Amino acid sequence: MRNLIALLLLIPGCAASNQPAVPPASPAAPPPWSSPTLNRATVPAVYVAEWSKAANRATCGLFAFAQSGQGAGATPRAATFSGGWAVAYDLPQSRSSFGVAGTGVNAADSTFSAWPFTRHWSDGSSAGYGPEGGTGPNQLAYLRITGEGCLYNVWSRIGREHLELLLEALRRVNVEHSPNG
Repeated sequence: MRNLIALLLLIPGCAASNQPAVPPASPAAPPPWSSPTLNRATVPAVYVAEWSKAANRATCGLFAFAQSGQGAGATPRAATFSGGWAVAYDLPQSRSSFGVAGTGVNAADSTFSAWPFTRHWSDGSSAGYGPEGGTGPNQLAYLRITGEGCLYNVWSRIGREHLELLLEALRRVNVEHSPNG
């Protein structure tokens, strides 16, 4: 009898009217890259230089940080990412303190997905992130951006909050030539 009552409570319309309603899932936020694109003249030149020579540039758009929070003042430089492009930022006390890469890995390939944290955006894009190697202290995100063919990596040695800020600060870069750059 108890099982029957429990089952009836799970069927819509059979639950007592004083049962609290389950709140609807909140809609995913718009992706940061839905904000206006960054002009190529406003991002460090190393972004365009590295992306321009990447084997995957036709399927892996260029994205850069609109801000870097605690990484302000860091020096951007080319970083090696086989089959793709990458820009790392160095701070005086830490090489490769944070960065972004458009990897040579196809976004549709199955890759590690057991991250302790995830984000989903309204365009279907998603990020799984957490301590690099499962233990940290460095933080790493695997980012899949709808419409892009590559898996993006975003990393921070500064911490998880910094990594989350970087994910929200990522913007598409307009790589078309402009009169000013």
